[in-house]
Formats: sequence, structure tokens, C-alpha cells
Amino acid sequence: MQIETVAPTARLSARERDKLQRKLTKIQRILPRGDSLRAHATLSRQRHLCEAEVTLRALRHTLVVTGRGTTEFTALQTALDKLEKQAMRNKRKIIDTHRPGRQRDRPSPVTAASIGDYLPVEQSIEPPARPQIVRSPGAEAKPMTAEGALLALEDGDRDYVAYRDLDTNRLNVLIRRRDGSVELVEGG
Repeated sequence: MQIETVAPTARLSARERDKLQRKLTKIQRILPRGDSLRAHATLSRQRHLCEAEVTLRALRHTLVVTGRGTTEFTALQTALDKLEKQAMRNKRKIIDTHRPGRQRDRPSPVTAASIGDYLPVEQSIEPPARPQIVRSPGAEAKPMTAEGALLALEDGDRDYVAYRDLDTNRLNVLIRRRDGSVELVEGG
């Protein structure tokens, strides 16, 4: 990986450049190998404070970090430390979202196949059953107000109440959500 620095007076010794290059190769090992990665660093100095901003395009994201220090080297080093953490976080996020059906308490299908002989029968992985549609007995849509339907929802053991609105004579459904809030679906 190459780093392009943009600074009016970048004073980095060869030893400091080698240290930064080692840090960049560590970051490159985290990111996919197929990409030719380029980091763009902008250095600025205000009195006794140097600021480095490093931009890296990888994993379908643009990673931007800033670092501050007393010298250009320390500012770049802190920025690259932050870039390493951000690259690890984004890589984990992408890997977790692109592996469907994988959960933390279950091994991946490849791992399960390789250790299948060692798993007890109770822990074998079965494909999830498809959801089934269960027909409810004909629900009477009693005429009532939204407040009355809310009271009926709180008193009953169901997660919904179907009712006919007194004012508009429309069929409405009041649904209790998982987070505890209530949703009103108005009919046409």
C-alpha cells in the first residue's frame, strides 16, 4: 500500500517512513488482498500542533481518520492507529452482514460439516421451517372508537384488535408491536 502525503513541509526521516510503511502493510493485511489500496494523507501545522487526515477507499467505503500530535510523524501515527481500528470494524461488519443464516451460537455450515461426527444429535443444525399461515376464526369487527380498541387490546391476550370505526365505518386493526408501542392500520 502506498501513502501519498500532501503537505507544504513534510519532514519525515527515512526511519519514520519505514515505521509508517509497516503500519500500512498491517492495515493492508486486514483489508482484502485483491485491491490495490492507496491512502491519501493531508498534513497541516498550526503553531505547535500538527494534524494529519488520512483517507482510504476500501471495502466499498471511504475511511477517513484524523490524528493530532506535536510532529508530523506522531500525527500520522495516531491517524493510522485509528484507521486500523476503523478497518477492523468495517471488515467485521461486512463479513457479518454477508453471511446469511449465521449466528454466534451456531458454527458455520462448513465448520459444522467438518465436525459433524463430534456433535451430539441434539445439536445438529436443521434448516429453519417455513412459516405457516394459520387461519383465525372469523373475527367480529365490533363498532368502537380507537380508544375503546386500545382498552380491548390491553385487556385481551391477543396482539391485535380488529374493529369497525364508529365515525368512518371503516375496518381498522390495532396491532401491538414488539417494542410495546401500538400501530393503527386503517382500512380503505
